[in-house]
Amino acid sequence: MKGILLAMMIVTAALGAGTEYQPPPAPASKPSRAAEWFAKGKTALEAKDFAQAEKCFAEANRIEPNRPETLNELAFSQRKNGKLDEAIANYGKALKLRPKFAEAREYLGEAHVQAVLREIKALKSYGADGKEELEDLVKAFKDAAASVNP
Repeated sequence: MKGILLAMMIVTAALGAGTEYQPPPAPASKPSRAAEWFAKGKTALEAKDFAQAEKCFAEANRIEPNRPETLNELAFSQRKNGKLDEAIANYGKALKLRPKFAEAREYLGEAHVQAVLREIKALKSYGADGKEELEDLVKAFKDAAASVNP
């Protein structure tokens, strides 16, 4: 019993009276492969290399699927590459996972605007065969824009 008491006194003295033992901090963990691809994608976005960014975010999503941030950036890259249908689908996935994701909501709206402009351009190419539909779509677009009150 004296041995145990003596050992406790030595440990208490070594640690300092009233000081609790704190284990050493764990070493910083290495970023995951998905995080590395995500970071590469952000760098590509900064350089406006949307094709490379799309590849990086697609790989990050393949490794770690269903992260709203990754899906949003993948969709953004796709939209900038003119892949509106894929972008709209991925914005939708991001918003399903995080419904109050303001950036994804904004970008989805921008993608829809681009899609309307794409359809207007297509209708213009129809000439007289698309004249009435073009006028209807342009009117609907203008009416929608006029109803916006931020």
